[in-house]
Amino acid sequence: MEQELKLWYRQPAVLYEETLPIGNGSLGAMVFGGIERETLALNDDSLWSGFAREKNRPEAKQYLPEVRRLISEGKLADAEQLIQEHMLGEYTESYLPLGELTLDYVYAGRKYTDYRRSLSLNEAIASVSYRVQGVRYTREYFASYPDQAIFARLGCERKDMSVTIGFSSPLKHLVQTSDRELLISGQCPEHVDPPYSRNENKIIQGDKGKQFCAGCRILDTDGCIQAAEGKISVTSASFLVISFYMGKEPAYPQDETYRLLKEKHLRDYRSIFDRVELFLGRQKDEPTDVRLEQLKKKDEDPALYALYFQYGRYLLIASSREGSRPANLQGIWSWEMTPPWSCNWTTNINLQMNYWHALSCNLQECMEPYFSMLKRICENGKITARVHYGCRGSVLHHNTDDWASTNPTGIFYGSNQGYEGCVTWSFWVMGEAWLCRELTAYYDYTLDKEFLRDTAYPILRENALFLNDWLVDNGNVYETMPSTSPENRFLLEDGTSCCVSKNCAMDLELIREVFGNYQKTCALLDIKDDLLAEIQEKLERLAQLRTGSRGQLLEWGEEYPEKEPGHRHMSHLYGVYPSELFANNPEMMKAGSIALKERVRNGGGYTGWSCAWLISLFSVFEDRENAYRYLYTLLSRSTYPNLWDAHPPFQIDGNFGGTAAIANMLVQDRGGELKILPALPGKWKNGFVKGLRIKGNQTIDIEWENGKAVKTEIHRNE
Repeated sequence: MEQELKLWYRQPAVLYEETLPIGNGSLGAMVFGGIERETLALNDDSLWSGFAREKNRPEAKQYLPEVRRLISEGKLADAEQLIQEHMLGEYTESYLPLGELTLDYVYAGRKYTDYRRSLSLNEAIASVSYRVQGVRYTREYFASYPDQAIFARLGCERKDMSVTIGFSSPLKHLVQTSDRELLISGQCPEHVDPPYSRNENKIIQGDKGKQFCAGCRILDTDGCIQAAEGKISVTSASFLVISFYMGKEPAYPQDETYRLLKEKHLRDYRSIFDRVELFLGRQKDEPTDVRLEQLKKKDEDPALYALYFQYGRYLLIASSREGSRPANLQGIWSWEMTPPWSCNWTTNINLQMNYWHALSCNLQECMEPYFSMLKRICENGKITARVHYGCRGSVLHHNTDDWASTNPTGIFYGSNQGYEGCVTWSFWVMGEAWLCRELTAYYDYTLDKEFLRDTAYPILRENALFLNDWLVDNGNVYETMPSTSPENRFLLEDGTSCCVSKNCAMDLELIREVFGNYQKTCALLDIKDDLLAEIQEKLERLAQLRTGSRGQLLEWGEEYPEKEPGHRHMSHLYGVYPSELFANNPEMMKAGSIALKERVRNGGGYTGWSCAWLISLFSVFEDRENAYRYLYTLLSRSTYPNLWDAHPPFQIDGNFGGTAAIANMLVQDRGGELKILPALPGKWKNGFVKGLRIKGNQTIDIEWENGKAVKTEIHRNE
């Protein structure tokens, strides 16, 4: 019972958060759907500020013993100050917008009627239609992965369409014209500071930044073409087909009509998207923004959750394909020169959450950019591990960029030390450890032993080697220090706040997981490695996770008062989800449940992505009431009109985390146990899901009535 899945609206977009996003992994556009001026805000995932240069801090290593001494003596604020002054490197570079392609129309009249703007998730095609003076105009857009370009077909019922095509960009650029083409060349800045930088000049142009070229070409029209002054005009046309591309124009065969280009796009896209179907009721014939507003008023709309689920799958296909970069903080859709948090890859949850749904939602091809980036990080991380800490192996901190930077960030361009509070997020040595989780998860789902041997094993070994060297032997136990819990702070006895201590829960959980996954990988590959004996010895004496006075899992190694008890990060609950570390440990699951309820009671989950994490956590605890409560919160409070996630501002991780969470409500394959409908909301009484992926290279179909599964089928993949 395949449904038509569409986002649609009765008016053009005014804000970027109302646009319709399309993409082929690398090249993306945000479609506004204007009447007199159509705007396609363009992005290409290769456009970043900066150039290859050293950002590691050689002197950092000499301060590590002193920092550890201060922590051991309980002088935590002094340890944080020393890290701030001597152990951080520069912030990452920034992801940049390409520019805007504009289509200026000239009409006989200005009044328009019958307006409709839509995005088909079934086809990955955005459309606009309306009438001016009774004459029907249409537009259709798609981003083709096979042909590596964005295509548009503009139509009119009569041969009186007049359109002028132009291009503008906040980047340094030049636009030239040929008979049928805009030729664009430009250069990215040498450096762009994050928007919260204290530097007055956040954008440094220079001549070392990336150079780029692009083009917009008229492929077919029955109108008259005239090119001049960096623009192309088409008059007296009933149709116009254009392509936008990066680099050199793709070599389309001479007989490659728009119909054939579209058919290729559909075959490619649907071969991935069509694998999974979720039915929670018929889709309402109401605009998407209206449905969101109705939901806020408590109008039931189960099918809107199904649309949201599939939108998350669509967005990953559109922003992460083989050969592209992985989806960043905004996927590939960004419009500011100093975008939020540099629109980079934040690796203390955001990059990881972007891929939480990739395996369970049957999007395994979309993982390739993630693994390719992880390979680059691993190589650069070897230098950082050696330079900063004198350790073997590879390390990554809380941020990376297109240069695969691995240093601890925290210093603004031109400065030589961090600023008050920056250690809270900048000094965290577990970024690569968390990224490594998907290596063994990919094998569990696909049983691809070649991947395990050639990709997973080398990276896992390097990170296990770093963690092995990072641990400190205090004579009784091995400890991780300095240790921080991502972006959170606690209170000292004098009431001041601090972030540096030892043996934070997430550190210990990640170390156990990496060591355990490395042992498992070596066993599967029949590899005998001296490192195995070292990490086994560390595991046997590794500091233990602790519970507090209320039975709660402690976030830090001591029961410190929290500066923000409802903090957005649930880092100490990593062992519950996404990890399976606690899956067969009732004691830790109970402590995690208490900690989760405390965090929620104090206001946790107030950002979009944090709310998405809560849904999966409650789903693992089979708490269907709270899972649904926070799913409703995610859509009613943290979702923009075009269904993008509102951190705020726009961050795509909440979309991806939300899709993963819905999958977790329906089926879980964790800790050797398969659970069917573990957190199915009572309001989703009847429905079905097809094609969700479970471990062992299998998919599952589930049908339910009155909240109970009536049919379950498991299929072995070829």
